[in-house]
Amino acid sequence: MSSHFLQEASEACFNGCCSSPFTTQSVTKKQEEEDHEFSLITTGASFLTRDVKFTSQESLPSLHTSFYDLITAFPDYLQTSQADHLRTTEYQNLSYSSSHVLLNHTGQQQPLFSYSQSISGSDQSLFTLSRKQVSSGEELLSYATEESRFQTRMRRRITRFMNLEESEYHMILTQDRSSAFKILAELYCFKTCPNLLTVYNYEDEAVEEMIRISKKKGVKPKTAEFSWPSTEIVSEKLKRNIARSKRRRDKRGLFVFPLQSLVTGASYSYSWMSLAHENEWHVLLDTSALSSKDMETLGLSLFRPDFLICSFTEVLGQDDGPGFGCLFVKKSSSQALSEAPEHITNPANLTVVKAEPACENDENALGESSVDHEEDHTDIVEVEEEDDKTIIEFRGLDHADSLGLVLISRRLKSLTLWLVRALTSLKHPGSHQPEMHLVKICGPKTRPKRGPSISFNVFDWQGEKVDSLLVERLAEREKIGLRCAYLQKISRIGKDKKGSDEKQNLSLRVAVVCVRLGFMTNFDDVFRIWGFVSRFLDADFVEKEKWRKKALEKNK
Repeated sequence: MSSHFLQEASEACFNGCCSSPFTTQSVTKKQEEEDHEFSLITTGASFLTRDVKFTSQESLPSLHTSFYDLITAFPDYLQTSQADHLRTTEYQNLSYSSSHVLLNHTGQQQPLFSYSQSISGSDQSLFTLSRKQVSSGEELLSYATEESRFQTRMRRRITRFMNLEESEYHMILTQDRSSAFKILAELYCFKTCPNLLTVYNYEDEAVEEMIRISKKKGVKPKTAEFSWPSTEIVSEKLKRNIARSKRRRDKRGLFVFPLQSLVTGASYSYSWMSLAHENEWHVLLDTSALSSKDMETLGLSLFRPDFLICSFTEVLGQDDGPGFGCLFVKKSSSQALSEAPEHITNPANLTVVKAEPACENDENALGESSVDHEEDHTDIVEVEEEDDKTIIEFRGLDHADSLGLVLISRRLKSLTLWLVRALTSLKHPGSHQPEMHLVKICGPKTRPKRGPSISFNVFDWQGEKVDSLLVERLAEREKIGLRCAYLQKISRIGKDKKGSDEKQNLSLRVAVVCVRLGFMTNFDDVFRIWGFVSRFLDADFVEKEKWRKKALEKNK
């Protein structure tokens, strides 16, 4: 949505001449009362005071009216127009005319460059990756220090973006995020620290690969359990697994922690990492579920994990462009990568990469842009003083830095909470008692401290769950990147025959539909998601698509 429309909407809204389908009045608060505003949503006494329901796609308000509702409920969203300007001027490939809804399911794949930096407007990549196989932790760290000028600048820029001290960490580039997990699983000293404890409420391929490798080495991995339907950590059990028995002198191991769920948006306390360190665990922080500037939050500024994994892509919105993973190793913890070569389960897992400009002498091209810039903040560059002062711009990182932690967090929180409210306003028509919701949220709903991920399931007019894979396929047809994910290790408290609380384990795999918002997601994107999901209010549409799915499966 353009900055011009943002200004127009602001004037209309605060002059009181627009009506909202959800709200009856405009509410403004001081910035220091922001947390209180979001807590009001949780208790129901919010500016979304009217119990509005929508029973068909046709009954939904227009894009403009819905946007007015957003800024009525979250007036601070108007202060994020800088992101809309950047999307228009630097990421033209994300424009509404492309018909694609911008979501971020690969986690923190922060773009290094902007679309406007594409070489001569072509599809040619800005950098290439070369591979090398190493055989030990010592060789891995040695290879990481062998850098070209371009690699040195890239390392320094990424390390600064991740809010890490350059002198404190080694940075190793990998083929992707999963490769970083494989390398750590192969080289970690499981022989002397034979424990693995993970905290994921969903199935994650990279983490599962680490678990498989550890099992081959004789480790009996454990994972946290999560409550239903909030999908938050069952605290007491995780505390016991971290503390274990000091009297038996239990050996520690590797504690793998994501801070947020990439699927449900549930947030976890920094104190889990501190507790793990106090109990002599090595801590791996997986940043895949964090937003672009979350590494600058106070907790992560104070806490330094032993290992950290993140990932980057070349240009936002280009799925076929090159990308890579990053494994940061704290130098004081590097001795933990001491696994003997004979204990490596698959040498091919120890593959690292290095990045170079796509063509010789292209370093200067990386500092040029195919568009004129109106604002100085889009021209941030990094200059190497000692050589020939070649300019290299990692403009994708610069843009996230220019937006900053507060603006990105405010924007994502507003869009996420509005979308949750919009989805839960969809109800099947008829005289259902009680009214039957189309969507049921799995995970936190309107809690202020949640990530920009929403997981949910869709139910038809008979109360039957619609196959999550079918929802994913139909969304893909509409160029909307919803995806099917699977929750795991879910437990809930039920009642036994005597009426006492009793923990019950649910299915090992609970399929859900997942939405993940990114730092360049805008209101157009979330509005289209809402409109797409509302189609399932049409019973004929649902039955037709179910029949088509069965026919396709039968003909396979």
